Amino acid sequence: MVDGSLEVDVREQNGVLVVRFGGRLDWSTYMRVQDVLLDCATKELVGVVVELDGLVAESPALLVVFDVVWLSAARWPGISLSLVVSDHQLRATLESRGLPRHIPMHSTTSAAVASVVRLRHEDRVDAALPTCRCLPHVAERITERACERWGAQSMLDVAPQVAVELVSHVEDDNPLALLLRMRGDKLSVAVRTTARLDLRQWHVMRRNVASIAVCNFSMGETPAGGGRHIIWALLDVPENSQRPPSYLPEAAVFTHQA
Repeated sequence: MVDGSLEVDVREQNGVLVVRFGGRLDWSTYMRVQDVLLDCATKELVGVVVELDGLVAESPALLVVFDVVWLSAARWPGISLSLVVSDHQLRATLESRGLPRHIPMHSTTSAAVASVVRLRHEDRVDAALPTCRCLPHVAERITERACERWGAQSMLDVAPQVAVELVSHVEDDNPLALLLRMRGDKLSVAVRTTARLDLRQWHVMRRNVASIAVCNFSMGETPAGGGRHIIWALLDVPENSQRPPSYLPEAAVFTHQA
């Protein structure tokens, strides 16, 4: 795919999205690079590897775009993002600028793919929610069952109520999706939607989540492509609450008929 002076190639390798950039990184293509990487991150394969050898930066300062995307993707969906730079001159340019500040950098694509930490399938829930008044209750119940299955007992009074808050503040004519993720000591509750929240809605929702959460938490929004956005809350799970998960049957599919 060619976009002006920027070339983008995306392929899948062992469950990892490998993105190869070629051409010129300048102020006119900066946002395109950022959007491509955010879109790849929210496809939620196990990781994203970025090949940079074919990319020429107009200014070394523009290379910070990869750290910017990493900061967003690391919070939600929390997937791995790494760079592949085998060109010695480009690597020297990055290192002279102290870049990347956060992203692991490898010399080969195979090494980058091998380094990806893979999330187990049972550590995630993606559930389409009904477009009816029972939506908050359905989101609450799905989240309760996920906490039970993952052994996050201390979150049973927190995460389900956070899910209720998220879905209750989103007004979308299209069906919402509830996205739950458990990674180590982090539990994320998120909603995928085409709606956008205004500042007042964000303020009210943050205040309500703060009154619910008895743990450290952060909230944010990540673009997901196609006009969709992920509104998420990331919750710290206390270490003493973690135990081997209870493998419960999958939650029933909730449907609604008028």
